[in-house]
Amino acid sequence: MSKLEVIILFLFAFATQVVAQNTAHLCVGDNRNFIVPNNPTSLAYNWQVSDPTLATIDSGNGTHHILIDLNNTGVFQLLVEEIDANGCSGYDSILVHIHDLPQPNIFASGLISFCEGDSVLLQVDSIYSSFLWNNNSSSIYHYADTTANYFVNVTDTNGCSNRSNIINVDVNPNPKADFIVDGICVNTSSKLLNTSTVSMGHIVSSIWYLGNGELVNGDSLLHTYNFVGDYFTELFVTSNYGCIDSIGKFYSIYINPIASFEYTPFTVSTLQPEMNFIANSANYNSFFWDFGDSIYSYISSPIHEFDASGTYDVWLTVTDSNQCIDSVMHRITMYYDFVLYMPSAFTPNDDGDNDQFGPQGLRMEKYKSYSFYIYNQWGEIIFETEDINEWWDGADSQHGSYAWAIVIVDELGAKRKKVGTILLIK
Repeated sequence: MSKLEVIILFLFAFATQVVAQNTAHLCVGDNRNFIVPNNPTSLAYNWQVSDPTLATIDSGNGTHHILIDLNNTGVFQLLVEEIDANGCSGYDSILVHIHDLPQPNIFASGLISFCEGDSVLLQVDSIYSSFLWNNNSSSIYHYADTTANYFVNVTDTNGCSNRSNIINVDVNPNPKADFIVDGICVNTSSKLLNTSTVSMGHIVSSIWYLGNGELVNGDSLLHTYNFVGDYFTELFVTSNYGCIDSIGKFYSIYINPIASFEYTPFTVSTLQPEMNFIANSANYNSFFWDFGDSIYSYISSPIHEFDASGTYDVWLTVTDSNQCIDSVMHRITMYYDFVLYMPSAFTPNDDGDNDQFGPQGLRMEKYKSYSFYIYNQWGEIIFETEDINEWWDGADSQHGSYAWAIVIVDELGAKRKKVGTILLIK
């Protein structure tokens, strides 16, 4: 009976194989297939592991193909006995060296929380045969510039692979600096409106470098430019993550228009209440008149009629194409015309016609005070009243001529007096 020739082979993943009697270098925690060539005349295959604390046969014992679990690091011998139909046996063995897995450690050379546009260098602490980062980079180091969890898979010279620790990189968004200039007229408040935004967090600092050399801290601000010209302003904003953005803008500060107007006639009164206003401002886009009596106009040269005597502050406001504004005021006085009608004679005979003597006039109800007197030929007051509705009836007086006087304080507070004579006919 001749002895069988047995050769142990072990299969790697992807069906590569190594001839027996070489030392197989494998990795702890793995499981591997070992085989001998299949002999149709063989009845049994008896496999043994020299140190069961290092590896155990998972399945296939008794066949030409077994699966072994590699449990601990160390070196053991795998033996196989092949028995054929004639009872002949053959033996073979292989040394298996179980290696520990690599323990890669990655570290960051810098801050792992930073602002958009920056990055951090991630490095592996040791040299290995190959590196594969989770973003498919294959270098020993990697510059991380996006928010993610980073790790690397390494393979050592024994073909053992393992994954590193994880580093969480947090990339914070930069703010977007922007502002609007509202109001571009000299000696008038310009509003620098901060319209900056940030997608996460909030803006905690805004610093303005104004075009006239001033530096101002604040969100939106009011600033008055005292000189016409071109200005360049920069705005720097910082988020609560310390991220910064800036923007600079050129803009012009323009001269204000000069509002001016004339009016005719120079004075108005209750009998002549109409006045012509003429704006002599040029090259302006809009006009606004306020006549001081709740009446307004938007034309350049309006005609206005005042309703009552008094003093009116008439304002003209003009606006140019740059939305710069100027205003001017003239004080207009509408005088009261002391207009009275007094008859020259009256006949108190109770016939219902011309039986009483008294004044008729305009806006008498607006008088601030009123006194009406009748005098006889010796200058004695024979009738007086402060009631504009009370007239002299002449009942106790003789036929003849009498003097009269009316004293008032008009709507504007001016004291007025009228005198005359009346013929009493009986």
